Amino acid sequence: MIDKFQASLLGYAIGDALAAPVEDVYRSPEEGDEPVIFYVKAFPSHPVSHLRPGQYSDETQIMLVLAKSLVEKGSFSIDDLSHKLVDWFYLQKKRSEWRFPGNTLVKSCRKLASGSPWSQAGHLSAGVNAVCRTLPYALAFFRSPSLLKNAVDKSCRITHTDQKVLGTSLAFASVIALGLEGAEFSTDYIMNRAIEKAQPYASEMVKKMKAVKDSLKLDTKVAIENIGNSGYCLDSFAAALYWFLKSEGRFDEMVIGAANAGGDADAIAAMAGAMFGAWFGLGAIPEKWFAPLEDFQIIRQLGCDIYRMAQPQS
Repeated sequence: MIDKFQASLLGYAIGDALAAPVEDVYRSPEEGDEPVIFYVKAFPSHPVSHLRPGQYSDETQIMLVLAKSLVEKGSFSIDDLSHKLVDWFYLQKKRSEWRFPGNTLVKSCRKLASGSPWSQAGHLSAGVNAVCRTLPYALAFFRSPSLLKNAVDKSCRITHTDQKVLGTSLAFASVIALGLEGAEFSTDYIMNRAIEKAQPYASEMVKKMKAVKDSLKLDTKVAIENIGNSGYCLDSFAAALYWFLKSEGRFDEMVIGAANAGGDADAIAAMAGAMFGAWFGLGAIPEKWFAPLEDFQIIRQLGCDIYRMAQPQS
C-alpha cells in the first residue's frame, strides 16, 4: 500500500505542475489547438512564467506545508500549521517561492502573521485551495474518521470558512480512502460515498454528482460546461472526479485532459492525480513524469512518512 501513498502525493504534484502554466485556457484539438502533453514553461505574461517546466504552483506548495507539519509533529497540530503558514507567507516575498497564491489564502495568512488566532483568520469563501490541500490528512487518517474530520475542518477554516469546503474535502477524502482500501472501481459506488460524506455540509453535491455521471459519455467540452470547472470547490472537485472516472486507469489520458480543459486546471488535475494514485499506485504512473518534477524525491519520501502514520487510531 505504501506505493499508493507515494503515488497519490506525486500524482497531485504532477497534475499541478502540468496544468499550472496553462490554467484557464481551453485547448481543443477539434479547433486546431495543440494540447499540452508534458511539462512546459508558461508564456511570458503568465503569473508563473518564472518557473521552469516541472515546477508546481501554490496548490502543491501549500499541500506540502500541511504534509510536513503532519509528519514533523506525528499528528495534526493546528498551532504548528498556523506557524508554518506564517513562514510560508513571509517566503512569498522571494520571487522563486511565489507561486501565484489565491487572495483568500494570502489574506488569511496575513492575519495569522499579524497575530490573529487561527479561528479568526479565515474568510467566508468556498475556494478549492482549502479542499485539495487536505490530501495529506485524507491519506494519514483514512482509517480514522474522527481524526480526519478534526484535521480537515480546522485546516479548512483557518483560511476558508464556508461549510461547503468541509463537505467537499470530506468527499475528496472518501474517494482517496476507497482507493487505499482496494474498493471496486464503480462509478455509482464512488459517487454515492462522496455524496454521503459531503451532504451534511454541501447539499449541492447530489446535483454535482448527477452532472458528472450524465456527462461521462458526452463530448468533453459539453461535459465540462455541464459540470463546471471554476475555482468554486464543488465545481473543481466534480471536474476532477469526472476526469478520474473517465480515464479508467489511464494516467496520461486523465492528467493531459484535465490540464487542457481550462478553468482552475491546476487544482482539478492535481485532485484527479491524487485520486488516481490512491487507486492505482505508483506503477500505473509513467516514469517520464518523475525526474523533471520539482521535489520529486521529497514528495515521494513524504508518502512513505505519511504511510507510517496511517495505522489504526482511536
